[in-house]
Amino acid sequence: MRQELNAHFRVSPTLLAPLGLEQLQDPALAVLELVKNSWDAGAERVIIEVKTKGTSPNISVTDNGVGMSVPDFRDRWLVIGASHKRDRPRAVAGRPIIGEKGLGRLASYALGNTVTIISASEDGAGFVATVDWGDLLQANSLEDYKISVQPKRCERGTSVVIGQLKAKWTESDTEFLVTHAQFLTSVPGQKFSVSLVVNGRKRPLSNPLKVISRLAEAQLAMSIDPAGVPTIASCVVGGIDETDIAFRAFSSHQLDKRLAGTKLTLRFYRRDSAAKNMGGVLKTNEVIAILERYQGIRVYRDGINVPPYGINGDDWARLEKQRTSTGGPTMVPGNSQLIGEVYIPATASKHFVITAGRSGFADQEIVKSLAHYVRWAVKELGTARRARALGIGAGQGPIPPRVDDSKRKLAAVSDDREALDALKKIASEDAVRSNVELRAQVIRAQEALEDTLDKNEQTLRLYAQLASTGIAATSFAHELRADFDVVSEAVEELSEIQTQPDEELLELLNGSWTRITNFASLFKVLPVKQRRQRRQVSARDLEASIEAVSKLAPTGKVVVEYRISVVRVSLVLAELDSVLLNLVSNAVKAINASPRADEGKISIQLGDVEGQNLEISVADNGCGVSSKVARVLFEPLEGEFSEGTGMGLSIVRFIAERYGGDVRMNSKAPRGYTTQFVATFKDVVR
Repeated sequence: MRQELNAHFRVSPTLLAPLGLEQLQDPALAVLELVKNSWDAGAERVIIEVKTKGTSPNISVTDNGVGMSVPDFRDRWLVIGASHKRDRPRAVAGRPIIGEKGLGRLASYALGNTVTIISASEDGAGFVATVDWGDLLQANSLEDYKISVQPKRCERGTSVVIGQLKAKWTESDTEFLVTHAQFLTSVPGQKFSVSLVVNGRKRPLSNPLKVISRLAEAQLAMSIDPAGVPTIASCVVGGIDETDIAFRAFSSHQLDKRLAGTKLTLRFYRRDSAAKNMGGVLKTNEVIAILERYQGIRVYRDGINVPPYGINGDDWARLEKQRTSTGGPTMVPGNSQLIGEVYIPATASKHFVITAGRSGFADQEIVKSLAHYVRWAVKELGTARRARALGIGAGQGPIPPRVDDSKRKLAAVSDDREALDALKKIASEDAVRSNVELRAQVIRAQEALEDTLDKNEQTLRLYAQLASTGIAATSFAHELRADFDVVSEAVEELSEIQTQPDEELLELLNGSWTRITNFASLFKVLPVKQRRQRRQVSARDLEASIEAVSKLAPTGKVVVEYRISVVRVSLVLAELDSVLLNLVSNAVKAINASPRADEGKISIQLGDVEGQNLEISVADNGCGVSSKVARVLFEPLEGEFSEGTGMGLSIVRFIAERYGGDVRMNSKAPRGYTTQFVATFKDVVR
């Protein structure tokens, strides 16, 4: 007689590795998953403690939410891949559900080798349970691993303590967590506070929207109606309401009804405004700091931000590319000048499927559709800014597609020059020369105007010099964050070990320290007084400037070669430094953006043309310049790289013009290079 056998699946503990480590890629994101669990539990207060020092490093997340009973822990928390939240659209206290996949508990696996759960659904009736992931992995199946659950008196809520940490916690992890958590605490209508303590130091979290709104130069709000048509709900530029100007229509073939109810807010910030007083300097610094932390367009689903959209400057809507491709001074901002939020309502949320980890929405097609709306709104913010700059109000016709700021500024300077020429001509007239008092008044006016023009010229040149150093510092400071982390952690590790330091650690420390000191050498070419005066400069002086600026290039990844074929020139050394800083920093960024990031080449040459003109050329083997970008390269606030300011080549042109010269991009770079820029200073070679 044939006997029938029954069989069933068993789950190997090794399944936890792809579920935990691959979907939660770093410590900060894993902690954020635990915070989201606290949100869904209706907590009003969460305390995060990170302890990386001492004998028992651990990370704990404690909340005052609804907590768990022992049956809750057994039937919900311990069931991998299941989520009781899917059956209800709202969490406790009417909050939107964030965790839907039941994988948040695996954040503890990604963080450390042990996790201790202390929880109670009512005061006094709690429990404590510990999972040792190492022991669990040794079991034949998940079902074979036994977890001891002990009663414990504690307050209502849950505390998750992760021990035997698997990865080091860095300052960038803290910054990531602060940025995400404080936006979670600013959801309208919700009481949710988060405290973060790292190695005994409390990191304050505040509502960022208040500061963000206060510093914005322009703001725009857009909403999408049931037919998928976007409407500008409000637009204010420089304190003036521009809501009723002639905005352009959204392309009909890009309408998407699935996004009905979606709202967008945009805030524009000017990075390059000239500060006229100390208050202006402080405000400019505050704006830059705000942009460094929050720049980008975040996406919120039911009020909760979804990474990676808009996080750490992520340009998911390709706004920088749009800025460079629109052509000329359109006043259309890029991602690096904007802070914005997209709010997706419940009706549209069903079309967006969120994946675990940092991959965001799985349905990328609807995200592309959303990006069309964002790009349109940003373009219309540019329209409003042009309307304000040109003085065109509602009902006064269409807004021109361009505003040539550089020509307007030059026209103003030209008007002053014409006034000065007119005064000189008047002073030479017989009628004036014969009237001593009138002639004296005309001459005084002439001298006052000359003095004003001279001071304005000196101020502009000084701004150009200072801006060049600031641009280079801003562009490369982010690259050093990892190096500072390496140095800090290596020094801490070296202070704790008693044996001979690890050679690999020392090599890593030495490399990072070299990068930091090389970067510090940048400030040797700051425009201090002795470098701001025009004087005779030797070939050795020129070589010193090149060598200092060349250290911007990553050691071991980019080779910098230079050749100087002039003996002596007469110029302002700080202005040569500015030209070199901007051209070399652009070259380094171009190399970083190319497949040759680890084998870059930069060539710098200083030579004479026609025996009296200095030619400064910088060539690189980077990503090159597209035809669209080439059209706007020298326009203010344009540029290829999102981490830049778009002012580098404009400054180079400004300085070259002070010497009667110019700057150009060669149509054909030297052999072995992709791009070459050449700036000319006339009549300076001696």
